[in-house]
Amino acid sequence: MKTISEAALKKAIVAVEAERVKHPVALRPDRAELVKLRKDRRTSEKMVAEFLTQAGLDIKRFRSLQEQRSAEIEHAVKRQKADALKRASRAQDTLHSSILDQSKVLGDLSARGDFFPNPSFSLERPFLIWTTPLLSIDSSSIASFGSWAKFKYETSDLGGAQKVSFYFFWRNPFSEYAVINAATFMSATGHLQAHAPWTIGVNTSGVTAWALFGLWHGFPNNPTSGEYAREFLGQTVAFGSTTSGGETDGASVSAGANLHKTMFAVAPGSYVVFEVAISLDYGNDEGDIKADFASGGFKIWCPVVVFSLLNSPSSVMG
Repeated sequence: MKTISEAALKKAIVAVEAERVKHPVALRPDRAELVKLRKDRRTSEKMVAEFLTQAGLDIKRFRSLQEQRSAEIEHAVKRQKADALKRASRAQDTLHSSILDQSKVLGDLSARGDFFPNPSFSLERPFLIWTTPLLSIDSSSIASFGSWAKFKYETSDLGGAQKVSFYFFWRNPFSEYAVINAATFMSATGHLQAHAPWTIGVNTSGVTAWALFGLWHGFPNNPTSGEYAREFLGQTVAFGSTTSGGETDGASVSAGANLHKTMFAVAPGSYVVFEVAISLDYGNDEGDIKADFASGGFKIWCPVVVFSLLNSPSSVMG
């Protein structure tokens, strides 16, 4: 029987995720379109600023007042984040216990033949924690029912997505197809921030955090295939304009997600890769976004993947 090492799987996942970045979601404008939009925007802003100056508006003084107001709002968001850090620190032990409890419940259910009539499995440790696009992780740990990662991200790029993923895998040992239903639990505590500075016209920045769960059939080779189960974790959007000034907005993230994928067929002797991730979808006009899942008690947990067979294969491959 053909076997594959974890090292080979890691290499394949790194390659396919690098390729996936080259194929963004179709609904999102590509980088060339976004760059053109920003260039057109700046041209329009210059024309409007010249018009307002000729009409007698002191642009420099107006900008100074708006920047002062923006600084006050940003200070308020910093206080909000400090409060979120205090809450995360106080709740860290309780949250950890809750995560372990939910993970063990899933693991126990998979081991109970009276609950799942067909073979069931519990994957307690990911074999890889990885980022796409590649980004340094502040720290991480792979442990039975207790894997986690800490990371920070900030960007002024026009638009895109940043993902931190936990990868698990299973080889179908049976001589028949295995049809599976899979479930996972993940949790995240952190803080999102968006900043839209004052400008002529309208200016927005925003970031949304999602929990994702996807399965790859066999060896990963098609970066555009497959759909994720997803659950909303948090969002913040900053809105700036000529009259209202710039804005900084923040949102705390403290949420767990139960995700499921059903009716997934795995060929005899083939591998299935389970990906559990947190994804940040963002967009900026002239501002920037920040995501902090590393400070203090902030963290992302992904303790387990559990799945059961919908059929009962009769024999194990030799």
